[in-house]
Amino acid sequence: MRWRVDPVEGVDFIIDRKVLADEEGYAIKNPYFGMQLAYLKGMVEQSKAARNANGFTILSAEIVGLGDDFISLFDFPDFYSGSYTTRIEGNTGKSAFKVALELVLPDGDIVSRFSVHGPLLRLAENEMYMLQPADWRALQALKYHESLPADKRGEYENNWLIFQLQLAKRSGMKINLAHFDNIDIVQPDTVGVAVETLPNGDLMLTPAFGAGFNIDDIKSRLRQFSADDTHCILRVKNKFVLLDKKRLEAAQEILTNRRIPKAQVASFLRAPTAYLNASLIDLDTGFSLRVHGAEKFSQRYFGDVEKSGVNWFGKADDFIEPPEQLTTIIEDQQKFDEVKALFEDAKQTGAELIEVDGHVIDVSDPQKVQRTLDDIQDAIVEGRISPQPPEPGLTDDETPVAVEKAVVAIDSNDDSIEYSKDSRVTGLDLTQVSFAQDNLKRLPYPHQEEGIRWLLAHLEQISKAGEPSGALLADDMGLGKTYMTLVAVAEWYKRCSQRNVSQKPVLIVAPLSLMENWQAEVDVTFDKSPFSDMVALQAGGDLTRFRVEGAGRETLQEFEDDDRIQDAESIRYALKVGKVYGSDRLDMPRRLVLTTYQTLRDYQFSLSRVDWSIVAFDEAQNLKNPNALSTRAAKGLKADFKLLATGTPVENTLKDFWCLFDTAVPGLLGAWQTFRKDFIAPILAASPEQVNQVRIDVGRELRKKVGDYMLRRTKAEKLKGLPEKRIFNGDVKAGEGKYLPLLSAVMSGPQLDYYDTIISRVKTCKPEDKRAVILPSLRQLKVASIHHEIDAKLAIPKANNDLLKQAQLSVKLQSVVAILKEIEKRAEKVLVFAETKAVQAYVCALVTSLFKVQVETINGDTQAVATKQETQTRKSIIDRFQTAPGFGVIVMSPVAAGVGLTVVGANNVIHLERHWNPAKEAQATDRVYRIGQTRDVNVYIPMALHPSLRSFDQHLNGLLANKVDLSDAVVANPSIEATDLAGCF
Repeated sequence: MRWRVDPVEGVDFIIDRKVLADEEGYAIKNPYFGMQLAYLKGMVEQSKAARNANGFTILSAEIVGLGDDFISLFDFPDFYSGSYTTRIEGNTGKSAFKVALELVLPDGDIVSRFSVHGPLLRLAENEMYMLQPADWRALQALKYHESLPADKRGEYENNWLIFQLQLAKRSGMKINLAHFDNIDIVQPDTVGVAVETLPNGDLMLTPAFGAGFNIDDIKSRLRQFSADDTHCILRVKNKFVLLDKKRLEAAQEILTNRRIPKAQVASFLRAPTAYLNASLIDLDTGFSLRVHGAEKFSQRYFGDVEKSGVNWFGKADDFIEPPEQLTTIIEDQQKFDEVKALFEDAKQTGAELIEVDGHVIDVSDPQKVQRTLDDIQDAIVEGRISPQPPEPGLTDDETPVAVEKAVVAIDSNDDSIEYSKDSRVTGLDLTQVSFAQDNLKRLPYPHQEEGIRWLLAHLEQISKAGEPSGALLADDMGLGKTYMTLVAVAEWYKRCSQRNVSQKPVLIVAPLSLMENWQAEVDVTFDKSPFSDMVALQAGGDLTRFRVEGAGRETLQEFEDDDRIQDAESIRYALKVGKVYGSDRLDMPRRLVLTTYQTLRDYQFSLSRVDWSIVAFDEAQNLKNPNALSTRAAKGLKADFKLLATGTPVENTLKDFWCLFDTAVPGLLGAWQTFRKDFIAPILAASPEQVNQVRIDVGRELRKKVGDYMLRRTKAEKLKGLPEKRIFNGDVKAGEGKYLPLLSAVMSGPQLDYYDTIISRVKTCKPEDKRAVILPSLRQLKVASIHHEIDAKLAIPKANNDLLKQAQLSVKLQSVVAILKEIEKRAEKVLVFAETKAVQAYVCALVTSLFKVQVETINGDTQAVATKQETQTRKSIIDRFQTAPGFGVIVMSPVAAGVGLTVVGANNVIHLERHWNPAKEAQATDRVYRIGQTRDVNVYIPMALHPSLRSFDQHLNGLLANKVDLSDAVVANPSIEATDLAGCF
């Protein structure tokens, strides 16, 4: 495979026509090509690359964000490590203004002549370097500015260029901007509206540009606006505010309707669409008793959890990662706000790590983290970060956005119980509950019948008490929580009809990847659907149908002097909710509404005004963070019964458990601070020898306290017909699973030398350097235990025999190959779990070369919202895998496997590169061990051992096993802390 830079498209990866005709066959013969193919197919699966007639294309913007693994695998030039200096001519108010860059090479040489060639910096025909993302974006901005004709190079465009260079510098570009380093140029993400009441009762509207601007200062500069401008730059005090076409149009719309006469104020609040394109307000809907209008979003405390304060240790691709990794994780303002909240909580509680979408971020240097967050915020403002495609109608040019990000104002139950409303269930008698089964296409298993009766018993209690409540269905994955929920809802509708009680709509909130599962489940469960219809309230579904035309973003509200809008009529809504919309309204009786956590967040005010019968949250661990907007929105929903369904109600700490119950049954576990004192403080105070037992005791006490509000069954307990799950381990001293010698081998030769070098580097470093060394060293130990040459980024052999010889240098890969040969003899299928992309690609090439089979990779992060393309790609991969006869292999990330994937066509699992959270690892295993599996499931955990030390694999395995032991408490699976692995050194 060769690559070629296309300055317009990016980089083309060209496959020879003969190879293209049978690329999988060629991958079997050439492992190096196999690794490249696996890597590129993984990029396609993540929608970061595209197939074309000659191979693949990756845009330059994506290429510059790839790391050393990519450079090594595709033989790209190294990253440019020098700096830049600027030569600036003229002033920004003149068309003659010009900025030129010079390169300052590491040896001090100055280079004036260079060019940008796709993602590369070209100094000469044979001297090129890969550009860092910030460098590339800055050079693109400079190129655009240079292309402008003189008459188009005005003050706005000139300051825009300086703004781009400032952003690049804050993102890590080594550039000297001379005196422009000290000039404050901003480009607001949105133009909001500030509202003030005049002495005579009129309202005065003023454009607002976000935090850091005084409205009086803005008002004094409004004469700078011109009706003929297509963009402009305002000088507000010591800041230069860049307003492009969209932002200028929003500001001019506000100025056009700036004064609202007193006589029209009530009309303005009732129907803002007549003035600022806002949505209509329906007066026959209302919030729940827990909701008190809208408030400016701010971080609530909810601090002090176990150990260092935040036990959020999860893991994705590269173990503990630096703050800069956040630039690849944060894709929009919502994610930014959530990460910022996590960081603030970590600072307050003394935590040094936070978990973001499975990545573990080192936040021990607050200044460094803050600089990174500032850079990301600037990138969002400037538009360089491209989030998922926006929902219809949510683009900036359609929406006159408001001053502050808003969230439903709820009683938080943090310091004290502010809201507690439930039916106080005591001693449910399930023997007295029955339900009709004549409309069911398939009858329930005994455990499902028990679950349906449990749900109906709760609903009857609520009906008698006349108070809303909820419950937590914490069944193991694969026991049929979706089926039980639907059957219970159908029976409840039937009872409401018999009692002549209103059959209010039902809301299901689930990750996007499970939306189709819910729709399909209705079809396969009932002979006749119990619902009048189903609505997929999601972009690409029915969202446009129920969205008010021209409505503004609900998460952006207009605040006056107070931080809260208590008058519900003054809040903007964007969905057709209430009688005013007649038959077009969303909240029709007997309707099943399916939506995602993102849509719930974005339309929280409209959805909180609907009087729901039942709201069910699938994969409810999405609501574990009390500061997340989606969690706050979930707590604000008005429903007779809230059902939270998740197999992992405690992914990290008991804080997760409290938050879920504060959503389902607020008040049951008390206020957060009381809960912390009663249940978390004893764990904090326990000695290392006692802490595990204390956790178990606390967990059992909690299970007793929640009683019938939680139903938890495991597959081992309830699915007597489910095949056996056997765990095989490579550590003879491990308590979990059966020891299998085939999975165990002692490192030697180059692998042992490389491993020992990492340990020696940590032991010999200065104490003050320890933190900077130990974090990346742990990641290196993890990868080196798989294969040291992958971590060292050595060349990949092009011949099969050479690749197999290289693989033999790793004792862990020897074990994996041996197990794969056993699985092949049985003609069975296997999932190999690994997180690092380089490891995934290596395993794909190795398996393809050795076994002559096509190996697919699924490595995209399965977030609360995935793209349709990603969902379809994964489904087609799994369908092909399961329908193909005989032996087969998929290499999969445990993060990608976390939600919505069922692969019962495989009955073998190899955890090659393990996840740090045992709950995530259990989710990965349960992709194959669930209803529909007909064969015994084998779980293999290979180990690389050290001749004289307890190895990394042994340390990690022991720690994970200890965490899993705690599942007998509250299904609690705390993640591994970095300090837990200190024994590796």
